[in-house]
Amino acid sequence: MAQRRNTRTEAAVKQAFITLTRKKGFDATTVSDIAREAQINRGTFYTHYTDKFDLLQQLMANAVGDLADIILRSQRQPGQEFIPYEAILGGLRYIKGDFDFFDAISHSGSDMELYTKTKELIADLLVVETEKSGIRLEADGIPVMYGKEMMASALTSAIWMWLRRGCDESPEDMAMLIERAKKIASDRPLDAALSDDVSR
Repeated sequence: MAQRRNTRTEAAVKQAFITLTRKKGFDATTVSDIAREAQINRGTFYTHYTDKFDLLQQLMANAVGDLADIILRSQRQPGQEFIPYEAILGGLRYIKGDFDFFDAISHSGSDMELYTKTKELIADLLVVETEKSGIRLEADGIPVMYGKEMMASALTSAIWMWLRRGCDESPEDMAMLIERAKKIASDRPLDAALSDDVSR
């Protein structure tokens, strides 16, 4: 993953984006508003972003990149399910820690775009893990494309519901709820079949 600049200016712009988007909405927010709130001039803003839409895209890309880093740091052990508890917990802690940003995204009207990017990330990570370990993603006659979509959609939808409810549950409690849901999803969940395949 390409390194991203992490400057005080970018942090100030992000905070300004959050404040203004939650207050007046993304459509009504201008570059001048953001620059004023961040206490920078418009020229400085334009050295980092082409416009407010580019800012939005960069912020979302950064969030998805951070989530990918967190999930990839949680190495799956032999016999362990894909995207294990530790990876889910790490992702939930990140989201709750930056809740104001994710809440601002929902006010920007781009929450479904971020949802889709997150789901695609999880689906891609499933494919990467299977390729690295030589494990079949299909189980009990479920084609790969459907199995990948079902697993990624279920996990992302649960996280998004939690986010829209204000992250009321702690990351630990939510991670445990997701773990329980994975175990009772069906008589033979796809994820369980994957774990069995690893242990053979």
